[in-house]
Amino acid sequence: MTQTRPGRSQGAAVGFADARAAADRAETVQRHLAARTVADNSVDAEDCRELLLMLGLPDPEPAGAYSGGGH
Repeated sequence: MTQTRPGRSQGAAVGFADARAAADRAETVQRHLAARTVADNSVDAEDCRELLLMLGLPDPEPAGAYSGGGH
């Protein structure tokens, strides 16, 4: 059972945990979309990997599955 501070309801702790989980999910979605945008606008696979590393983003696809825009 989750312990709460005196004067705080367990509902508040659950509400905070739910809000934190929702924020984590939203951040994951945003990071994935940003990585897709980088991949779609990269010149080649190496360009994509370098940009993703610079931005601290995960590679959205396995190696070899590059589908960059090739501007």
